[in-house]
Amino acid sequence: MKSDFEQLIVAKNYIAALEKENKALKAEVESQFKMRKKLEASLKAEKEIKEKMTPKEKIQIKADLYVRQQKESIESCANKLRDCRKLTEQLRAELIKAKLGLANGK
Repeated sequence: MKSDFEQLIVAKNYIAALEKENKALKAEVESQFKMRKKLEASLKAEKEIKEKMTPKEKIQIKADLYVRQQKESIESCANKLRDCRKLTEQLRAELIKAKLGLANGK
């Protein structure tokens, strides 16, 4: 058994550790609260901007987004086509080598 003095020191150290952890948690909560407030303000500003937009501006934004998506899709397809062409050329070369090997072998 530990003496009362030892138990008191252990308890004091435990309380100090808890207070330190509590302080760190409070700081984290405050930080997240401030970030949340900033994000809410940003969201509110974006909503106000969206509400002030004319229908023509909204359509233009949607059109720009659609164009960007189509360009990305075209780029992706072009990359796939280039890869397939490389593979086709490689397979043709292998086929020619195989045919030449059969012709030379007979």
